[in-house]
Amino acid sequence: MNFAKSLVRRVLSKFGFQITRIESNLVRFEAFNNLASAYEELTSEEILPDNKLRKILLARVQGTPPTEAYSIIRSLHASKNLDGVVCEFGVAEGETSALIANEILETNKTFHLFDSFQGLSVPCEKDKLIDDVLGLGNMAEYAGKMSFPESALRYRLGAISFPKDRTIIHKGFIDEVLRNDESLPTSVCFAYVDFDFYEPILATLEFLDSVLTVGGVIVVDDYGFFSSGSKTAVDEWLEKVNSNSSRYQVIVAKSYEGKFITIRKTSNAQ
Repeated sequence: MNFAKSLVRRVLSKFGFQITRIESNLVRFEAFNNLASAYEELTSEEILPDNKLRKILLARVQGTPPTEAYSIIRSLHASKNLDGVVCEFGVAEGETSALIANEILETNKTFHLFDSFQGLSVPCEKDKLIDDVLGLGNMAEYAGKMSFPESALRYRLGAISFPKDRTIIHKGFIDEVLRNDESLPTSVCFAYVDFDFYEPILATLEFLDSVLTVGGVIVVDDYGFFSSGSKTAVDEWLEKVNSNSSRYQVIVAKSYEGKFITIRKTSNAQ
């Protein structure tokens, strides 16, 4: 029996899994739940509305630390009463999508989700490898990686009972979607952008500039992480849109919070 257990553990470890006692996981979640509750009260000027699922979804999200997830949630609540829909650009397996959807579940907001469902796009010359997260050796190898099926997204949204009639999925690489999709939102109050590379992020920001409501918020992930293209795209775009007047207010996350940037639209003036 011990030999069989040892063999199973070794096989699972090769695929990145480990066996853990359920009781241990429950203790860890209770500790996380306690810390998350304290964090909400200590960091929010206004206490976030009570939400039974929030901490479960927070504990499940991978690749987005809780500090960044809370920043997304706070920005979402600060802008959700404005005109416009909520968007996510780059959904991966849909865990962050579920987190966002859960926060707008009790509203009438429509949720627009953009993803190729074919993995990452082809990087350009402005995408320099900063953090080799998959150990592939060079940036070119990342094209097509991190691919998740649309069914994974739909499953996670269905698991929290987010209404199908308020879910609009835009399938394809963003340059194609922006050219051909006739169901693009015309007014946006909040957008989370996680496209990793220079060209898709720049195209997304240029689109959002035309539809983001004054007071609306954009959160861009991986600012200064993984690919240099993310930060380069944001910096170039901000220099352009803020050249004549400060139309966007910018907050760069502190190092302990994560690698992201929060951008709030303050004016439509050119």
